[in-house]
Amino acid sequence: MSAFSAYTTEVFAARGYPMDRRFVEAIEQGSAYLDAELAEDLERPFTEQRRSPLEVFRSALGFVAATLAEADAVPPDTGKAAAPDDPYALAPGSSSVLGPEAHAAHIAWGTAKAAAFSRKASPNPAVPTVLLLSGDREERSNVRSRIETAGVSCTVARNPGAVVAAIEGDHVVAAAVDLSHPSARDSIGRLVGAGVPTIAYDDAPDDLIETGLRAAGVRAVVRRQDFVADPGRFLPSVV
Repeated sequence: MSAFSAYTTEVFAARGYPMDRRFVEAIEQGSAYLDAELAEDLERPFTEQRRSPLEVFRSALGFVAATLAEADAVPPDTGKAAAPDDPYALAPGSSSVLGPEAHAAHIAWGTAKAAAFSRKASPNPAVPTVLLLSGDREERSNVRSRIETAGVSCTVARNPGAVVAAIEGDHVVAAAVDLSHPSARDSIGRLVGAGVPTIAYDDAPDDLIETGLRAAGVRAVVRRQDFVADPGRFLPSVV
């Protein structure tokens, strides 16, 4: 939603289209349409959603395209035949051009939907697992091996999308997050928000970091070497 006006305004500026009142109103109409359609679509279960958020975004640009046509605006020369449903080539080819927040939200939606379809297709119930987010390959392997040796499944996540998919899978019983991972803070917020008991570990976490993370809902903040040596010590309820 927040990307719609900014994206459209940027396109107008790049192409030299006038931004008078009628175009402002068209953008407002498109934004209202996008808001209503997204709300309706995203309230449905993933298995009943027939359009992606990006497809809805593209449909909302139809209000702007219609106003451009009424103003006899000249379509851009793209070197290709104009698409019948997008004569002014307004539709973004990817959510990445809408900015990092919109792109991350779109990726998270896609990951969660894929997970929902995987659960529906699978004849086997989900197995309780510990989620591990770590940036170091050797460390991931060592920790995973120690957790699974204790008889508990361990799912390794390498990015926020994988964390979202695991949470949506409704089988994560605990999580361990490496604070040096670029997605650590975002993932911790998602895990804690989903009610997953979460611990965080780092080379030498100080009192300020520990206080802030505990206030955010993290169960424990521990030193890397201690956690890697014996993860079961810090995940006593499941390992």
